[in-house]
Amino acid sequence: MKSVKLKDNLYKEAERVSKVHGIKVEELIPRALKQGLNVVNETNVLDLYKNHKITLQKAAVMLSVDIWEMLEKLKKADIHIDYSKEELEEDLN
Repeated sequence: MKSVKLKDNLYKEAERVSKVHGIKVEELIPRALKQGLNVVNETNVLDLYKNHKITLQKAAVMLSVDIWEMLEKLKKADIHIDYSKEELEEDLN
């Protein structure tokens, strides 16, 4: 197990939220960190796709979702879906 230092104000916020939701702060912090990391990862992958750095298939793999779920994520993020013949060929290989 690794430990991480939190600034006092961040820990106090975690304590406040844990009381509101009736869970221990020791349970809240890892859960919140995991959710935050998922959001950061998804945002970064969507940006990579939007900026034509990765293909649709690569984005789906990076987020561990199928193509259909990836298309839904792009739709929710209002990102135009560009899918060229070259990308299709790359995704099929």
